[in-house]
Amino acid sequence: MEFRFIWVQTGGHYTPTRCKPRERVAILIPFRNRNNHLRILLNNLHPILYRQQLEYSIYVLKQADEKPFNRGKLFNIGYLEAKKDNHTCFVFHDVDLIPENDHILYGCVRSPMHLSRAVNTFNYKLPYKELLGGVAAWKTREFEQVNGWSNLFVNWGGEDDDLSYRTIANKLSIFRFRNSVARYTMLEHRRTPVNTARHSQLKDSYTRYKIDGLSSLVYQSPKIQRYQLFTMVSINT
Repeated sequence: MEFRFIWVQTGGHYTPTRCKPRERVAILIPFRNRNNHLRILLNNLHPILYRQQLEYSIYVLKQADEKPFNRGKLFNIGYLEAKKDNHTCFVFHDVDLIPENDHILYGCVRSPMHLSRAVNTFNYKLPYKELLGGVAAWKTREFEQVNGWSNLFVNWGGEDDDLSYRTIANKLSIFRFRNSVARYTMLEHRRTPVNTARHSQLKDSYTRYKIDGLSSLVYQSPKIQRYQLFTMVSINT
């Protein structure tokens, strides 16, 4: 597949040569044992980002240990690692969501910008107005204002709503493209075990965000491997 994308430099990076991009975009993809989904996403995403003439890099955030999957912590670590490469726009992107058209702009036109508003599994309708899950773009100022993602949620459920509550607590608006534009297909997958503690964990989201997130993040330096189509960040949570 690498030979199809001759514009992509090692590490999954591209810099336009005919224009000066406004942002340096980091695509952050949490990952564990989803190789087929990753291949499909990369096959669709690289051409879209190229046609939008963005300066971008794709980071695959691999949870390398066998602990329960911690999507929020992977995103926080990925954000800090990508920030070292001077990125200014960060797109938090689930591996099983495939954009259906080029009109979904990945360049942080607003922040926070919920990109995956209309997903096929929800009949292309927004399930509830506070939703920030799936694919969302943030600039540094707003993301650090909400202290990033919670590090507490494991398995499936809760971390997206927690991020939404952080956003509301900081009086930030959630921006979206219209339904006819922000269309995604969700790939079939086996769901991660449900986080049965999510409802109790969400009770103090509006206040806990100040002490749970980027500011409380502790982690070992991840292993960085730069492949042709992406940079792999292997993380022990």
